[in-house]
This record gives sequence, structure tokens and C-alpha cells, in this order.
Amino acid sequence: MNTQALEELGLSQGEIKVYLALLKLGDVKVGEVIENSGMASSAVHNSINALVEKGLISYIKRGKIKHYKAINPKHLIDFLEIKKEKLISIIPELESTQKSSDDRQEAEIFEGKKGVISMLNILIENVSKRDKYLYFSLNINQFNEDIQEFFSRYDAKRQEKGIIVQGLASEEVKKHMKIRKNIKMKFTKLPIPEGIAIVDDKVAIFSWGEKPVGYLIESKQISEMYANLFYRILDSK
Repeated sequence: MNTQALEELGLSQGEIKVYLALLKLGDVKVGEVIENSGMASSAVHNSINALVEKGLISYIKRGKIKHYKAINPKHLIDFLEIKKEKLISIIPELESTQKSSDDRQEAEIFEGKKGVISMLNILIENVSKRDKYLYFSLNINQFNEDIQEFFSRYDAKRQEKGIIVQGLASEEVKKHMKIRKNIKMKFTKLPIPEGIAIVDDKVAIFSWGEKPVGYLIESKQISEMYANLFYRILDSK
């Protein structure tokens, strides 16, 4: 079983093993969990205590002995909502401790697929309706199902915000762009930079290759430089 989703909920490997064991075994004593999970007794007890605290398992006493039971997997959504509410509650405090824009660095680095996705979402989080999103497409070698799936959702998000999206891409990626909607595209045989997006004073430069990485630059001078290059190519014949 793929347990990545449980890991992303914040569960340790031990907690996942215990939770899955209880799902399979039902209402049992801790000894059966130890035997089924293959974990040390102390590790099982620690994981059980953590899962009880998180509300993911419950227990009843029969005599003096506790019998443990995993909650219905459907209620994992409730656990996620609780985590979300806790996070929302501390956002004002986190924002109040964030450095002012005068102090922050002009460039940030984002690593991994999730990092690049976060960067692209940050790029459009404060845009206004009718703001422009200019971009130079990725090259043909970086197009895959992950990219297509993400940008389908990203297109919808940009459309919802009322952003005007204009793109430049090489002729060879044209077949991959047919399913993309609400985007003004120009395909060119001219050499162009790749994986660059410009919004207001921000420029995102990213690669979605074997090791995805992104650079988010906040600079009026650099954004104008790339925007001017974009329009020169866009207006060329």
C-alpha cells in the first residue's frame, strides 16, 4: 500500500504501521498490534499514545485491559481539517513576524516539484483582475503528464482570477498546447528562453526536469527586461 498520503498528514512510519495494523485487526489488545506490526513493544506503545492524542485511534477497557481500535478512514479528513484550522489560527501571528518587504531578499529558491508549484502559486496570489501573466514555455523535453495535470489546474486558477495570460513557445511544443484554454499563444521558430513567467515586478524561472527547481525574483528592472524581450518576440514576424 502507498502510505505517502498518511505521511503527508504528519504521521510517522511507526504510527502508520500501527494504524494500518488496527484497521486490519479491529478491536484488539496491544500485544496483537506488536505481533502484527513487527515493531518493538516500546515503539508500538509510543505510536499508540501519539495516535490516541491525534484522535486517530480509540480504546475501551475490558476489565483492566485496554483494547484499541482505529477510526474509520473516512474520518482522516476530519483530522486534516483540524490541522488546517490550527494552521489558519496562527497565520496572523506568522504574518506579524514576517520581515517587511524592505528587509526581505530579492530572490528565493524553491526545490522539488512541490516547491516549484508553491512558487507559481505565490506568483499569482496578489494579482488583480486583468493583470498580465507573460511566460516563455518549457522546452519539449520537460513536457510530461505531471506538468499537463498541474497546468490544467493552474489555467483554471488564473482564469478564475481574471488574469490575462500570454505565452511564447517553440513550434515543437505546439501539439502539447492544444488542450490549453484561455491562453493567447504564439509559436515561434526563433530561439527563446525557457520556463520563465513574468507578473508585475516578479519573475519566476523554473525547470521541471529530473530535479525541479525554481527561482522567484522580485525586481522591477529584471521583470521589465524579460517583459520587453517577450513583446519583441511576440511582435516579430
